[in-house]
Amino acid sequence: MLSHGTIFLPGPTEVRPEVLAAMQRQMLPPRGEEVRAMVERVSRRLGPLFGTERPVYPLTCAATGAMEAAVRCGTQSRVLALVNGAFSERFARVAELCGREVTRLVVEPGLAVTPQMAAAALSAGRFDAVTAVHVESSTGATTDVAGLGEVVRAHGEALLLVDGVTSVGGAAVGMDAWGVDLLFTASHQALALPPGMAFVACSERLIARARTIPDRGYYLDLVRHDHFARARELAGMPSLPLLYAADRQLELIETEGVDRRLARHAAMALRTRRWVAHTATRGIPITVLAAREEQASTVTCVTYPGDAREVVAGVRDEGYLIGGGYGDLAMHTFRIGHMGDHTLEGLEAMLGALGGVLARG
Repeated sequence: MLSHGTIFLPGPTEVRPEVLAAMQRQMLPPRGEEVRAMVERVSRRLGPLFGTERPVYPLTCAATGAMEAAVRCGTQSRVLALVNGAFSERFARVAELCGREVTRLVVEPGLAVTPQMAAAALSAGRFDAVTAVHVESSTGATTDVAGLGEVVRAHGEALLLVDGVTSVGGAAVGMDAWGVDLLFTASHQALALPPGMAFVACSERLIARARTIPDRGYYLDLVRHDHFARARELAGMPSLPLLYAADRQLELIETEGVDRRLARHAAMALRTRRWVAHTATRGIPITVLAAREEQASTVTCVTYPGDAREVVAGVRDEGYLIGGGYGDLAMHTFRIGHMGDHTLEGLEAMLGALGGVLARG
């Protein structure tokens, strides 16, 4: 069994023992005052991580459920999908499967669609929504969502829908200041919680639009979730153990402080990039996939000329988990998740083991 401090996946990331222990509480009435107070605490503590004053809704589903909710409630017919990796492509595909007409604006893996590119695409057609991924975890590239928000607001009534799965809790996010209309994340990445819960925040503009969409469904209806949130309740039967874990972890995050948490993530990202550069000088031809100005603070995707799956297996033999490449990048990349509650010291130990595996070829 892997010991604590050894899981450097890009998701699920490691969960603190005290957070896992919080899940062992007995069940409570979901409409009772104790659960209402917990829902209110969770939403309030998520606000600074989202960068919003709006309520944040916990959903008992994977982030893909939140992605579908974004499409069903935030789009009407025509979507501009900004695609720079596997998960932004998933956003586009979900929109198509929900019956929307999708135009993809695609860049190479490791890059991000710029606000200027998005502005040109928006000028060339009429769209009611733009989808984007803040940090594309398949490549480690960060999109300039603040710049996108300015562009989208300048082009008619389009709403900006953002996947923040690999950023919220580990990178600076400013939903309200950036003009984002819907932002969602998952429990199992930078928030360092067990998988199985998503968190969604919506602008008033999005809720107003959702009310005009007749086929937005039931379980994923964000108008319904907003209604219950105002009563300090959840719209459906929650996974109470996951909610207990979120309540405890967000208390710990609040104690650490958002600024300190983000600084720790930035320091781990910088150390990882410097390690890659130093390792390359020793004759091991690895590089960071993402362009320098777009490299994420939560995950680094590393290119490798051989079979990267062998590297991942070798590191596991040394007692650590790192991520394999994803999708089309599976053969020649591996990914290091430096997010959640990891420390520079723990990261250093893992990088030492990884360096030994690479040196042995």
